[in-house]
Amino acid sequence: MRLRTLLISATITVFICLMLSVSTLQAQNAYTGVHKYDGEHKNEVAGYLMAGHNIVSGGFGGLEVSYQRHFTDRWHASVDVQAQFGKQLYSNALRGGYRLPIGWSDFYFDGKVMYNRYNRWNTNETVGNLSLTWEMPYFYLRVGESYIHFKTLDFGYTEPLTFTFGFGAQIRPRWNSWNLGLFFRNYDDFYYENWNINWGLNFYATITQQMQLFGEFNIRPAGSMSQLASKYETSGKLGLKYVW
Repeated sequence: MRLRTLLISATITVFICLMLSVSTLQAQNAYTGVHKYDGEHKNEVAGYLMAGHNIVSGGFGGLEVSYQRHFTDRWHASVDVQAQFGKQLYSNALRGGYRLPIGWSDFYFDGKVMYNRYNRWNTNETVGNLSLTWEMPYFYLRVGESYIHFKTLDFGYTEPLTFTFGFGAQIRPRWNSWNLGLFFRNYDDFYYENWNINWGLNFYATITQQMQLFGEFNIRPAGSMSQLASKYETSGKLGLKYVW
């Protein structure tokens, strides 16, 4: 019985090693990651529509547009703008980063500056963020720090260190033409928080060689790390990405 168990364990170990070897060879020949430069198209424009509901502003909708330039297969920069109607939130952001491939992993070192205007409450928010993202074929892990400053009329408030973290996993290696995944994180495209964690599902599907459909469903509780967590916001996004 013990010998049988050892043989089964050895077989499983060999199978896992073979799968990792194949994944490694495939990943080394593919550009993977959140920025997903394909080695050919240096320009990328993306946009999505969003809709949702939260307990403060009620229902809301909006849109986002971004442009990203890959200077090389390592260096990239982007600009993003968004408007959320109902919330009366208007945002813009600049980001730059470096991709470091190691084996079948990609490490991204990113810096981002962001401005949000909460028009309903006459509040301005300025954010700076530095983050490190580790991506594998099936998952990613991100950690970082943010500097956040709010200003309302004559009152200002600063959060000098806000820890950034996120994790996501997908059912297929990320170089496939379609995928489904799940995530949890304390940030989104235009905000960083402390312990209010977003939970959600996302997908992408390739339409043509240059166009991709993507989407996301997001649940954002208040006090996510507390037993008193309650509903704060739910939202969805649906968009297109085009590269050339």
